Amino acid sequence: MARTKLSDDLKEAIASLTHKEKDKLLFRLIAKDYALVKKLEFELLEDGETKDERRQDLYDRIEAEFARYRYYSPGYLLLLLRSISGEIGRHLKTTKDKYGEIQLNFLMLNKSFELFGDRIRYASPHQQRTFANYVVKRALKLLNLLGKMHEDYLLDFQDDMEQLGEYIGNQPYLMRVAIHNMLDVNWLVQGRLPDY
Repeated sequence: MARTKLSDDLKEAIASLTHKEKDKLLFRLIAKDYALVKKLEFELLEDGETKDERRQDLYDRIEAEFARYRYYSPGYLLLLLRSISGEIGRHLKTTKDKYGEIQLNFLMLNKSFELFGDRIRYASPHQQRTFANYVVKRALKLLNLLGKMHEDYLLDFQDDMEQLGEYIGNQPYLMRVAIHNMLDVNWLVQGRLPDY
């Protein structure tokens, strides 16, 4: 939604409103922005202290999504991943939980291969293309995010990195896409970050 520039006259008129009138306008405006409402609940009502609980709740919901999901093709699985990714993005926007962003993305990717890796491997390259590009770009993003965190956190994600690297390594088409996009799967398998 485009922002509207307020005229100086309108700003002055708004400034002259009573405190009660300003509050009424503010509440109406805030109620129209769901993301802002969630952020304010987190910051003002929960004092920003529920980040871990919110992360665990989302972790459990992602696991439940995968438990309910019935695999059809890599393309349909990608729809699930994009939906989960949107939830992770909303969580990040609300809580600024960088650690959770990494943890939840690793969960999403690794769970996909844990449950459906064999079926993905035997799908045609045409069926795998968009899914493979998504996974490789997400893996590169995770390496980039890990590079921005304190090096001690790398140990927390070592197992997740190795697991994702092995899953990708077991997918011939996905390996070709990884090589094409300059994702060295050894970074993941060895639990280390790129040198750039």
